[in-house]
Amino acid sequence: MSAAAHDEALVKVQDLSFRYPRAGEPTLRGLSFALAAGEIYGFLGPSGAGKSTTQKILYRLLPGYSGSVMIEGREIREWGPELYTRTGIGFETPNLYQKLTGRENLAFALSLHRCHPMPDVDAAAERLGLTAALDKRVDQYSKGMRMRLAFIRAVLHRPALLFLDEPTSGLEPLWSRRVKDWILELKEQGTAVFLTTHAMELADELCDTVGFLVDGTLAVQDNPGTLKREHGHPGCVVTGRDASGAPCRREISYRELQTAAPLHEFSVVESVITGEQTLEQVFLRVTGRSLTGQEQ
Repeated sequence: MSAAAHDEALVKVQDLSFRYPRAGEPTLRGLSFALAAGEIYGFLGPSGAGKSTTQKILYRLLPGYSGSVMIEGREIREWGPELYTRTGIGFETPNLYQKLTGRENLAFALSLHRCHPMPDVDAAAERLGLTAALDKRVDQYSKGMRMRLAFIRAVLHRPALLFLDEPTSGLEPLWSRRVKDWILELKEQGTAVFLTTHAMELADELCDTVGFLVDGTLAVQDNPGTLKREHGHPGCVVTGRDASGAPCRREISYRELQTAAPLHEFSVVESVITGEQTLEQVFLRVTGRSLTGQEQ
């Protein structure tokens, strides 16, 4: 994010630190990041890194931090309940009212947000395959159905700021794809999305910026594509057969690929594999940790 865009950020965090009472060490140490309207920020790190603590502060559920947390130019501690009409929250574990129907869960949430005009609940349910279940009690839902309903509840009031924690966890590929498409649609409409996930492929696909959180500090922040180019090998590995039929393998840079020369020795090309790093490989290289928290 440029300096100008940083000044216009919907969420602006500067030097955020936090220590739990009686804890020997701080949980968060000097975090700084920003999120503008129409952007998706991926917050990535192993369990125990401080992701949940950061989220609770941003939700206005955990006071006592040091530094600054601004939402729409206003310090988070100065906001009242009206903040929640501007935000949507999708938790990793769906916290729904089990004895209410899906429709009743959505209606109750919308009443708290005071939506005018009211969103089309039936259209939203159809989009994620919940039409037949909408008037059934949630305690009859599968885990995947509850995840889909909780996602709808988080986004139905069209929040300016959306917090999502593992939004595709436990979903079948069809519904995972539709949730991701819905997130990208919200981004195009100007919603700022703060995405917490262990799924590197999800962050790589959706996020404009990712931040690697390890031991309460941000090890690096950048665009996923930029990180992969910086830490990977811009090229590909070609395997096949030469004119005699013998196995042939070459590592070829993208610059070399602009000519036909690198492939002259191949009579048959059997595979072409990119040499770029995955986002998970970049995370391991930058932090020395896996997403389970183990050192590599």
